[in-house]
Amino acid sequence: MAETKILLGKRIRTLRRINDLSQEELAEKANISGKYVGEIERGQANITVDILGKISTALDVEISELFDFQHEINRQELMPKINSLLQDADDKSLQAIFRIIKSILK
Repeated sequence: MAETKILLGKRIRTLRRINDLSQEELAEKANISGKYVGEIERGQANITVDILGKISTALDVEISELFDFQHEINRQELMPKINSLLQDADDKSLQAIFRIIKSILK
């Protein structure tokens, strides 16, 4: 159960960032405390269905999307997949990928 809370918290954090919201902004939109949002994102809070509904509404996603953990693979699993994709890329695509990665990691 603890792993599910951690994955759920990471997913909410990811969706919050995609929506360009701070924890406080999400809290305000969901009508919950900012401290509680932090606890949820760290996997420390026992979250109710009502709160899940408020958060999904605030993030403009279905509740089921909060439980889409497929993107949460670890670095050791992810790096070979990235390398495999890069192996097949042409020079123009590699240059574009480099610019995108560089802008993200600044």
